[in-house]
Amino acid sequence: MKISKQEKAATRSKILVAASEVIAERGFKAASMREIARRAEVGDATIYNYFPSKEKLLYGYCENRQHEVAQALRELDGFDQYTIQEQLHQLIETELTLWLPDREFLEEVFDTTFYSPAASLVNLAETRRLFNLMVDEIINNAVEAGEIPEQPYQSLLAPLYWDYTTAVLAYWLRDDSEGFANTTRLVDQSVELITIVLQTGVIGKTMELVSFLFRTHISRTLNSFGDYTRPWKKAKRQFMASHDG
Repeated sequence: MKISKQEKAATRSKILVAASEVIAERGFKAASMREIARRAEVGDATIYNYFPSKEKLLYGYCENRQHEVAQALRELDGFDQYTIQEQLHQLIETELTLWLPDREFLEEVFDTTFYSPAASLVNLAETRRLFNLMVDEIINNAVEAGEIPEQPYQSLLAPLYWDYTTAVLAYWLRDDSEGFANTTRLVDQSVELITIVLQTGVIGKTMELVSFLFRTHISRTLNSFGDYTRPWKKAKRQFMASHDG
């Protein structure tokens, strides 16, 4: 019997939920694919059809979480009328809210991926892409509305906000203040600062300055190198001329 897309999506979701529960309870290393399959009420072979390994389960859950965040923002009444500061703030708040029930699972994610730059770069590529799409849309809409100026290095902004969000999540996982008050204060103040940076175009101006200094330094270095090698080139020509004679 052919399985519909809806049934496949439901099975995939069941497996991911079961994985988050088992991994949070036992830890990533101790959790087994068989136990996750039992918790999800699927066959041992079935779970491998959806996720070939525990690592793929881990990354699949993170990807699924970004789809949920995007859906939550789309369903938020009047979100498109929010200021850029409110939208960026809401994005972080939605991430934290949706991760809250799976906080222990997220700790396992950080232990196996985020704290390893190489693993994070490769294995969380799709998760990062989905997150960056949300940030790009927020920034593009703010530019079109005239809320912030065009950013000369706009392609760098979403990846930078991904890094910032990762840092916030890492801080939140270690935050033992009541109601995560310290994290709330961190997000409030840092998002306000990020917004000011975007409104003033500081990132673009800074990057232009760095680029100018770099080009100038390289140019001077090459010129100095040319001055240094010129006597050697002259000596070489004289040597070749004397031997030709």
